[in-house]
This record gives sequence, structure tokens and C-alpha cells, in this order.
Amino acid sequence: MKLVKTPHALHLLFCTNTRADGSKSCGDSDDTLVLADSVKSRCKQEKLPVRVTRTACLGPCAQGPNIMAYPQGVWMQEVSKGDLEAIMAQIKSLLPA
Repeated sequence: MKLVKTPHALHLLFCTNTRADGSKSCGDSDDTLVLADSVKSRCKQEKLPVRVTRTACLGPCAQGPNIMAYPQGVWMQEVSKGDLEAIMAQIKSLLPA
């Protein structure tokens, strides 16, 4: 096994999970899918050291859609497509100076 340091200062996990039984889940709308693509594009454009990953369930579905930021341990809950600028501002505040 080889261990290396990650090139990403921030890793964002976007829950895009849906449930077959119809119970509430973050992927019920396309908001997190659109946000994941938009944030990834903006971070790449602005050359920010951020990794964006779409995930299955993160746990707190009732407060979703959810985005989790690692290693900072920050949750962004009840996000929608209209939150893009606020999410980008939060990302920038989480990155080291």
C-alpha cells in the first residue's frame, strides 16, 4: 500500500440518494445533481482545491438535500439550486487561506 497526501483541501459529498419505497430522500429532486455539477464546474473554473463526489445516503434525509464537507465536518442541509452562491461562499470560507 502506498499512502500519499490528498491534493484536495476540501471534499464535498453531495447526497443524490433515492429510495425505492418512496420515503423522503435527498435525491427526490434534481437539486443536488444540478448543484454537484455547478459546484464542480465553478471550483474547476476558479482553480479551487475541492473534490466533488455524488454519494448515496449520508443519513439525515429529513433535513436534506444534504452536502457534507470534509475534513471540516460541516453539513449544508435543505440546499436547493438557488443556494449556489451561498454554497460557493461557504466553500471559500472553509478553504485554508
